[in-house]
Amino acid sequence: MRNLALLALTAGLLVPAGAQAATKNIVAGPPVSKPPKGVPQDADTNAFYRKNVTIHVGDKVRWAINGFHTVTFPAKGTKAPPFISPDPTTKISGVNDAAGAPFWFNGQNRLILDPQGAFPVGGKSYDGTKPASAGAPLSEGRPKPYTLKFTKAGSFGYVCTIHIGMKGTVKVVAKGRAIPSAAADKKAVKAQFAKTVAQAKRGDKFAGPSGNAVQAGNDTTAVAILRFFPQRKTVPVGTTVTLSMPPTTSEVHTFSFGPAAYLKQHSDGFIAPDQSKTPPVLVFNPVIAFPSDPPPVLPPYIGTNHGNGFLSTGVLDRDAATPSPGSAQIRFDKAGTYDYICLIHTDMKGQIVVG
Repeated sequence: MRNLALLALTAGLLVPAGAQAATKNIVAGPPVSKPPKGVPQDADTNAFYRKNVTIHVGDKVRWAINGFHTVTFPAKGTKAPPFISPDPTTKISGVNDAAGAPFWFNGQNRLILDPQGAFPVGGKSYDGTKPASAGAPLSEGRPKPYTLKFTKAGSFGYVCTIHIGMKGTVKVVAKGRAIPSAAADKKAVKAQFAKTVAQAKRGDKFAGPSGNAVQAGNDTTAVAILRFFPQRKTVPVGTTVTLSMPPTTSEVHTFSFGPAAYLKQHSDGFIAPDQSKTPPVLVFNPVIAFPSDPPPVLPPYIGTNHGNGFLSTGVLDRDAATPSPGSAQIRFDKAGTYDYICLIHTDMKGQIVVG
């Protein structure tokens, strides 16, 4: 779906070949090389294809990583780790706005990529006693496939720690027991993806929420449309606009106003290494993560906030496990045309026209 020309898959990644009967193949992300007809270019899918796979003890599963995903197996009976977590050892400091004033979040614990949720963990085999993970594809270029051998019978759930609700199951049965054939797996992938395509087409038709509101995406758990609905909203001076996430989504977004160059500077520094630590840690940019002003109420927007017109909701999501809210409100007190983006998905652009 989104940017799939750069992520083309070979047919051999979709189902196991006859010469590789001991390895089943799964795709993390869309199992196609280009968007199907009628699917919007800004749609993406956060799902594993096929979602539930059955193998024999001693067999392997190989995941092609088609997008920004992890394949993370927690130890049996434990919860999956987060992708980002607070760092209790280090406070944010020295982060100022364009006017030279410190942002309110100085003094808060900084946010880092969680070592268990973002980096490779475990070895080449898995029996449920210890976690195993491919980690996130943090380097340039196409991510390498992730292969794991299953050495114990059981049903093992796994997730993408980046996208809420993106999960799958590997069922491991004794040798000699019947398991789905390659043809059956291929049929299941086709049926699963057909549902995804139908959801994306329906989501594309959404005009936006009623009233003075804008929604970031129009998603299901498996489908994300990386667009603001509507992309242009006109309101009178003094109007309070609700900026929200969809009721169901696997994504996170921001609504961030300000000069394009300033926003790009921060989105380009989305994650930065702290080389003073051993080993180095990867730090989530607090200007992206946190709202620009102390929660829960953002100040009115007048186009000159923070010295250059910067105002941001910070990360919004629908994950009950995080402190991030699902929506924010901003009152627009000055006439003008105000552009904004999502600092995480910078192709998402919107505009509020006040007058």
